[in-house]
Amino acid sequence: MADLIGIEDDEEVDLSDLTVVQRAAILMMALGKETATVLLKQLNPPEIQAIGSAMTTLPHVNRRQVDAILRTYYREFGKDALGVDPDSFARSLLMDTLGKNSSHVLDVSMLSDQLKGLETLKWMHPGAVSNMLKNEHPQVMATVLSYFEPEQAALVLQGLPERFRSEVVYRIATLNTIQPQALFDLNAIFENQASDSSGGKMATIGGVKRAAEILNLIGGGNDGKILDDIAIEHTDVSQAIQDNMFTFDNLSAIDGRGIQAVLAEIPADVLLLALKGADKKMQAHFLDNMSKRQALILKDDLENSGPVKLSEVEGAQRQIIMTVRRLANEGKVMMPGGGEDMVG
Repeated sequence: MADLIGIEDDEEVDLSDLTVVQRAAILMMALGKETATVLLKQLNPPEIQAIGSAMTTLPHVNRRQVDAILRTYYREFGKDALGVDPDSFARSLLMDTLGKNSSHVLDVSMLSDQLKGLETLKWMHPGAVSNMLKNEHPQVMATVLSYFEPEQAALVLQGLPERFRSEVVYRIATLNTIQPQALFDLNAIFENQASDSSGGKMATIGGVKRAAEILNLIGGGNDGKILDDIAIEHTDVSQAIQDNMFTFDNLSAIDGRGIQAVLAEIPADVLLLALKGADKKMQAHFLDNMSKRQALILKDDLENSGPVKLSEVEGAQRQIIMTVRRLANEGKVMMPGGGEDMVG
C-alpha cells in the first residue's frame, strides 16, 4: 500500500511535532466530511471536541506528513496540503456529526476560535463593553456576559444600567444552552460580517453557577439587591444562585492548611484591607494560621490602622475570593460553601 502513495515503508516522515489528536484531525479532514462523520459518531463528546479544536488550530502540515498519516493513497491537494478551510470544515463537520436529534452538547469553548467578534470584546475595557451593550436586549447582554470569564463579566455588569442588572443575571442563570447559530449571528454583529454557519445542536453557556460566579465579584452590595429583585418573580432561581455563591464569609469553613495556602498567595496589604471589614472570628481564623511574628504584626496593624473605604475592603475581599477559586481549581484548597465542592 505504501508504494501506491509514493512513500517507501522504510522512509521515515517526521511527525514528532504533531500530537495524537492533531494527527487524528488531519486524518478526518483528509478523508472527507462524509467518512469523517461516520467515524466521529463512534467517539464520545470530549473526544469530538478535542479533534474539532485541533482542526481549527493546526500548524502548517506538509503533504508528506499527510501521506504518512493516511497510508492509503496519495492525492495532490494543491497549494494547501489539506485542500479545505479548517474553520469551515470543523464547524460543518461537527454540526453534521451531532445532528439535529443528537443528545450531545458542545461546550461553548469549542466554538471560541470561530467567534472572533466576541473574543475581541474580551480585550476591550469593561466600561466600553458596557456602553456597547446598554442598548441591546437583556438576552443579548446575558449571552455576552456568559461568554466572558466571571471577573470580566462582573465588571461589565456593574457598568450596565441598574434597571437591567437583575433581568440580565436571571437570564444568565436560566440560559444553560444556546444554538451555535445564535452565537455565530451574535458574533457577526460585533465582527461586522456575515456568518456562514447553519444548523447545529446546543452549546453550553451561562447557567446558575455562572450567574453566581459573576455576582460573587460584582461588589458594592449589588449582589443582594439583584438577588432580591430576581426573587420577586423567580424565588427558585434566586435561591439557586445563592446556593452556588461563594462569599468572603465562607472562608471561615476552610481548614488550616487551606488558609495557609491562601496566605502564601495574598499580599500583606490586601489581607489587612480584607480583614478590616471582617468580624473577630474571621480575623482569628487567619491569625491562628500564621506564624507568631506575622500574627503579631497583622493584629497590631488591624488595631492601629485608620479607617478605610468600604469599596477598598470589598475589592480586597474579592481578590482573595478569586485567589481561593484559583487554588481550588488547582486542587490546593477545598472550597466550602456555595458552588461545587473541590477536593484538595
